[in-house]
Amino acid sequence: MRKFRFPLEKVLTVRELRKLIAEEKLGVLLKDMYRVEKALENARAVVVDNQTHLREQLSGYLDLDTVQDLLNFRTAAGMEVTKTEAELSRKDSQVKQAQEEVVARNQEMKALQRLKQKQVSHYKVLYWWEHSKQMDRMGALYFNREEGRR
Repeated sequence: MRKFRFPLEKVLTVRELRKLIAEEKLGVLLKDMYRVEKALENARAVVVDNQTHLREQLSGYLDLDTVQDLLNFRTAAGMEVTKTEAELSRKDSQVKQAQEEVVARNQEMKALQRLKQKQVSHYKVLYWWEHSKQMDRMGALYFNREEGRR
């Protein structure tokens, strides 16, 4: 009993679609990662700005309510930076996985394309082998007829 085999063209089409989907996922994840990096830069800028305001408030006349608000804001900004860094590390790992998937899909595509080329060359070899056998038979028949006429 012969094994069922999918047509190679359909397999290549499906693999191409999977590769494109993987590349699209990678693009989306990279966009998200860049967005998180930008948010992290903004959060760090807020922390630096808060430290500057806190230093200004600590010199000269002390308004305890303002200092208290700045300290609370510093804590909240620090927590935001920590949360954003954690999200960035998650996005980074997701991007690495997506890159590995894209590489794997590209390798699959190249392997299938090599297989297709190998099959085509094998079919060509078989065709020319059959063609040369037919030509040999025709030549042998012609030679035998000519020998019979002499």
